[in-house]
Amino acid sequence: MTPRVRARTTALLAIGGVSAALLASLLAAPAAPATPAAAPASAPLAGMVIALDPGHQLGNSNPNFADKIAQSRFNGYETKGCNTTGTETADGYPESTFNWRVARYLKVRLRQLGAKVKLTRDGDSYRKWGPCVWDRGEFGAEVGADLLVSIHADGAPGAGGGFFIFVPSVIDGWTDDIAGPSQRMGRRMLRAMADAGAPVSEYMSPPLVVTPTLSTLNFSDVPAVLVELGNMRDPGDAARMTSRDGQKQYADWLLRGIRAALRR
Repeated sequence: MTPRVRARTTALLAIGGVSAALLASLLAAPAAPATPAAAPASAPLAGMVIALDPGHQLGNSNPNFADKIAQSRFNGYETKGCNTTGTETADGYPESTFNWRVARYLKVRLRQLGAKVKLTRDGDSYRKWGPCVWDRGEFGAEVGADLLVSIHADGAPGAGGGFFIFVPSVIDGWTDDIAGPSQRMGRRMLRAMADAGAPVSEYMSPPLVVTPTLSTLNFSDVPAVLVELGNMRDPGDAARMTSRDGQKQYADWLLRGIRAALRR
């Protein structure tokens, strides 16, 4: 596992043409302490770095990358593979593309509020693969993120719709430093997204799942959550997920959740 990463003039004035008394008073007066300017109301996320992880990649199903996708690594709990193809709607709309488009809309919204945003992949293409889940997990610390949000969609046939959130459980030497903050942020995200109108999962109870099994979370050295935004096999969720307006709505819900998680 990669090492933990944690990243954090005076002026001379010439005075002339003033009385000796005034000059003495100026020299005797203590300098007013500098205070950092508060972030304007229009930039509540100023100073924050958000890592977005659009799950999977179209090329994960490309036979040319089969050896790369077949890699595996111990994640602190069990040995798991590099990545998967993800799921799809009944009509074949891929999860990878949905995740990517939501992340792109969300990136714009976060930047408009002052955040710096970094993505774990730079496109959605059959000619690209990965990155592996351990690289995705480590990405947050590499870019100095305050929060890593992994964006996904579920594929549970006939089980209903709605979103739910995974957060890491405590694994000594792996997640013991981030499990608590991740769980607190996950709870805030869940409440805020639900309050904003995002449908909560009808089949995952409770909708905040504390787990030791997900490599993206286990390899993270910053607070991390994995959001399953809905069920691609549910007709209602699928209709929203495949429309531009629906993807923008998911981005808006995630934005509300992220702001709540960071208390911004």
